[in-house]
Amino acid sequence: MKKDSSVSRALKEVPLFAARYENFIKRLENQSASLSTIKNYGYNLALICLEYSRLPEAITDDEYVEYYNKLLKRKSSGSHMLHAVYCVRKYFKIFGLVCPLSANPSIPSKKTLPVVLSVPEVISILKSCVDLREKALLGLLYDTGMRKSELLHLRTYDLDFSRAMIHIREGKRRKDRYVPFSKNMQKIVAAYMHVYHPHEYLFEQERSKPKGTNWPSKVLTAVLKRTDIAKHVSCHVLRHSYATTLLEHGIDLKHIQQWLGHKRLETTAIYLNIAKTSFDQRWIGPTDLIFPVKQ
Repeated sequence: MKKDSSVSRALKEVPLFAARYENFIKRLENQSASLSTIKNYGYNLALICLEYSRLPEAITDDEYVEYYNKLLKRKSSGSHMLHAVYCVRKYFKIFGLVCPLSANPSIPSKKTLPVVLSVPEVISILKSCVDLREKALLGLLYDTGMRKSELLHLRTYDLDFSRAMIHIREGKRRKDRYVPFSKNMQKIVAAYMHVYHPHEYLFEQERSKPKGTNWPSKVLTAVLKRTDIAKHVSCHVLRHSYATTLLEHGIDLKHIQQWLGHKRLETTAIYLNIAKTSFDQRWIGPTDLIFPVKQ
């Protein structure tokens, strides 16, 4: 079910939802919530209200338990469960209501490590791009560590070729930041702009209108089919791979945190569990020590 259609149905079918929803979205905007957070919270609020044809404050404890159990039985993704619970929690907080315990269960966090690409795999992806637009899109995602949404909203004047920097405006939590821009990607992007002549946004579907949110993923899927990579690769995997590549080449973790736009260093530190450092390359296992391997 599409997010927009769920919200549209709730606006028509759930009594009093329209006024509450409008107020809810405005409050989120006033709190500088990101566009993706606003969309996800609005969608999940619509889903639970549609389930019981009532606003959250009129849903019973047993119904909240039933609803979250349904999500678990459907094996909903961790992020879906988080948004389902967080949107209700936020709703009660915004309107000054007491959130029932049943509506705000604790969600155990899974400590999984992200998928990353090796340097040869990244090279394979970039070499499999058939035109400048594919190479500029995927190359920038890897070269700068930008989020997909940040890249789609990148304007041509945000690229500072003279300073080799890119200005990312209103990233996560509506924060601006600058990221370095490599000489290789400067050449590719300059060539792309010379051929495609973007007017305002770097990647446009029509004049002054950015490409849709699914476009980068479709491009990546098409390019991956031309490679032998078996991993499940999304646009966000290129961001993870950017971080590990920098770590493996000795870039300070604090700089990587700044370029990724992470609020906490602990978030960036997860890449320490993935990156192969010079120490890792020198390391040998205990069995190698007691049974030396002949070169």
